[in-house]
Order: sequence, then structure tokens, then C-alpha cells
Amino acid sequence: MDVQRFVRAVSAVLLAPALLLGAAAIGRPPGTWGAYTSASEIKIGAVLPLTGPFVASGTYFKQGYTMAIDEVNKAGGLDVGGQKYMISLTILDDGSDATRSRSLVEKLVTDQHVNFLLGGYDTSLIEAQEVVPDQYKIPYVEGGGAASEIFKRGYKYVFGTLASIYNMGKFTMGFIAAQQAAGKLPKPISIALVWENTDHGKDYETAVLEEAQADPGAFKVVLNQAFQLNGSDFSPLLQQVKAANAQAFLSDAHLPDFITMHRQYLQAGLYHQFISYGGRGPDQKGRQALGPGADYLVAAVWWTPALKDPASQLFAQKYTQQYHQVPDWFQALSYDTARVLLLAIREANSLKGPVVRDRLSKLVMRNSLLPGGVIRFAPDGQIVAPYVMVQNTPGNTVRIIWPQKLPESRDPILPLPHAQ
Repeated sequence: MDVQRFVRAVSAVLLAPALLLGAAAIGRPPGTWGAYTSASEIKIGAVLPLTGPFVASGTYFKQGYTMAIDEVNKAGGLDVGGQKYMISLTILDDGSDATRSRSLVEKLVTDQHVNFLLGGYDTSLIEAQEVVPDQYKIPYVEGGGAASEIFKRGYKYVFGTLASIYNMGKFTMGFIAAQQAAGKLPKPISIALVWENTDHGKDYETAVLEEAQADPGAFKVVLNQAFQLNGSDFSPLLQQVKAANAQAFLSDAHLPDFITMHRQYLQAGLYHQFISYGGRGPDQKGRQALGPGADYLVAAVWWTPALKDPASQLFAQKYTQQYHQVPDWFQALSYDTARVLLLAIREANSLKGPVVRDRLSKLVMRNSLLPGGVIRFAPDGQIVAPYVMVQNTPGNTVRIIWPQKLPESRDPILPLPHAQ
């Protein structure tokens, strides 16, 4: 997919929608679901990292949330039990700080009197926020935290639209096995594995190690090393990677660390036959920062504009018209996250938190952007959905390379070319 041609093709200028802010003055006691809703307004709140290390991802989520809510408002509002409601959206900035993130979510409930909550971005911030929804019995849907630990704490009002990082690790190892069978990668393959020291990273590590232990004839992990989130110098870590003399390099990293780490990887002159940074690689921020250095990286993603189904193409076109860039999975997932919440409210025919929560637990959304087009939640509140494997190609393009059953799928370029 040629990103630049796509942008030019749909470059009509639209005014970006204004963010509607809720207002209130009285604290809200637990259990008063919808008591502060005006006769024609539903208040939704979100706390996002609009400054700090995760500013790029937080901004993308703000865009996706705003798009979904604007669409409903422009169509005359949300029909709930035969009455039309306009949707107001209050977004607060936590500065990428977990302690502040939790307190601001509670402020949305007690000061802004929101009826429902959309989640933030990053596992650590989601884990801080998720305490609040159950306390106040307010449904909370998030698309920015995929660690399985988020959904092991027994909260009933927390729902997530991101398939787990554990499953991402399993999917990646399955892809490597398929390429071994095709003769594109060696068997066994030696792996240097590095991962951020968070629940997010531990999920990835666990999945890779389980696969390696289950099939030692296919996989050999020769380095297993954690690193701290939001690092600035990964040189010592990369020296360990170099010394491991592995054939594959797997790293679970968030977007800022991916950019920093891979830039230093290239500067160190390292090479592996297979490189994946988990879900990072095709991100436009990363490709702008790394240029051709990001070419041929492989990523397991929740969504990609390379999907050719009508819903994905329409969303990509609308987003590009409004924001003048091609969307990544961040924008698509946040858009779908808001749509899931709005659908649950409509189908519940109620603004009461427990009623909408019960609707979410049974909801089946069949026009999702995600591969397969369906969103439903497991009993723990996390989605079970497929990934797609993509590979960056020169000219800021990307191709789907797995599963092969997808009509858009193309053969991967493996082993990776040396001249990255």
C-alpha cells in the first residue's frame, strides 16, 4: 500500500471536530448511574496521555474517540429507548503519569459527572485507571491496554478491545514456524528476546518461552533480557544482543522505545534474519523517525490500513480526509472502542451503569474494523480476536504477510535484506 499516494488521493480538507467538554460541580456518590444526565446529553469521559512519552499514541486515541462520537452527533444523536441524546466528550491529560491518571478518572466521575468512561493508552496507565469503574459502577471500555494482567483482577466494569500481548507472542512464533516450514528461516532458529519490564512485556516473554519450550527443535532462546520502559540508551542491551549471535531478534517495546532502540540497533550495525518489535514497525511516527531503517521490519498488529475490506477502507479514507495522514491501529482501535460503548448503550435502552455493563458482557458487534469484523468479550472482559502479520516495504508501504488465507496476503521478504 503506497501511503503517500493514498494521502493525496483523499486529501480533501475537512474541519477537525471540536472536543465537547462536560461540566459539573457536585461530587457523585457511587451507584447514582445517569442521575446527572441532562434530558438530551450523555457524558463520556477519558483520560489520555496527551503530553509525556506516550503523547503520540494518546493523540491518536483522542482522534479515534472524537471521530466515532462526532459521527453519532452529526446523525442526530444516539437513540436510547426511543429518545435521542447528543454525546459530549471530556478528555483530560494525565501527562503519561499513572498516579495522575487514576485521580483524573475519578475526577471525571465526581466532578464532571460522566455517565461512561473510555480508557487511556498504555498498560501501566490502564492498570491505574481500572480501579475506578467498579467503585462507581460505570462501564469502562479501553483499547489501549493489552496485557492479560489487566483482566485478571476481577473487575466487572472493565472491557478491552485489544487482543492480548500473550496471544501476540504466540502469533509471532506461529508465523516464524510457518516460515521455517517454507524454508525462509532456519530450523532451529536462535532468538535474542528483549522485553519491557512491565506486565505488557512479561506477557510477550511468557508466550515466546512457552513456544520455545514446547518445540526445542524449532526455537532456541539464547538471550532473554528485560529493559526499563521509556529508556534513552539501549546500547548496553544491544551489546548483549550482539554477543548472543542470534538469528532472530524479538523485542516487545512501546512506540518511543521502539524508535530509540531500533535507531541505536542500526547505528550499531546489527543484523538478524528476522526482526520484530511486537506490534511496532508500521507506525507512521516510527517510519517518519527511522526512514528506510524501518523497511522490512515485521509486526503483529490488531489492524492495518492494508486490509481491503470495505469498513477498513472507508475508515482509512475518512480519517485521512480529516487528519491528512494514514491511520495506524491506534486510531482504528480507539474508533472501534468508542463505537462498542455507544452500541452497548443503545442496545441496553438505558443509561444505568449496571444495565449497560451487562449489555457489554453479551454484546456482539459485527461491523468492527478488526480482522474478522466481530467484537465480543470473554468472561474476563478482554476481547478474543485475530492478529495480522505485516511487513514494512520501501517507500513507506506495508504488506500483509500472514495469515495466508487473507486475500491481501503476500509472501514475506525473508531472510531480511542486509542493507536496512
